[in-house]
Amino acid sequence: MKTDNLSRRTLLSLLAGLPLAVSLPAQAEDPYMLGVEYKKVPKPQAKEKTVTEFFFYGCTHCWHLEPSIKAWLKLKPKDVTFERIPAVFDNPSWIFFARAFYTAQNLGILEQSHLALFEALHQDRLQLFTIKKLAAWYSQFGVAPKEFEQMFKSFKVDAQVQEAARLTRNMGIDGVPAIVVNGTWLTDVAMATSRDNLWQVVNWLLKK
Repeated sequence: MKTDNLSRRTLLSLLAGLPLAVSLPAQAEDPYMLGVEYKKVPKPQAKEKTVTEFFFYGCTHCWHLEPSIKAWLKLKPKDVTFERIPAVFDNPSWIFFARAFYTAQNLGILEQSHLALFEALHQDRLQLFTIKKLAAWYSQFGVAPKEFEQMFKSFKVDAQVQEAARLTRNMGIDGVPAIVVNGTWLTDVAMATSRDNLWQVVNWLLKK
């Protein structure tokens, strides 16, 4: 009799705790993994709600990423800042086109010329590999070739290119296009597995 009562009490105790156990939700797993879809940069710098693209005008993949960047910019939160930085390695071509980027930015013609330069190099196959040819090409945006060349060779552009080179190293950029989120997390198309998924990873990292 005592054994039956003990068994009954044990069973009731177990049943009483069952609903609570069932009602507890399973802990949600992160959709993306560190070291798979993204990684931490070597030298983080706090830049909240900032998405930075590292690119190179001579890179076909960077050109092909432009439409998805444009689409994401239309949907991004208003308080998120997007910026571009030309990746700078110890290579004359990378330095040359980084100077072109900052020259256009300083002269106020970057918005009109950015995509156009990609198209000129990759679609029209223009050989814009000297300052003279590049300055003549940029003149279509209302800047005299002489003015372009002066800015291209300026100390201001020197300093901007040096800073871009420093950031390229500190962010651990070893290929482009690469996206850095909040100055801390690095991802790219290869890690995210597709251009569309890249921006899903970026949006998730913005909230991390």
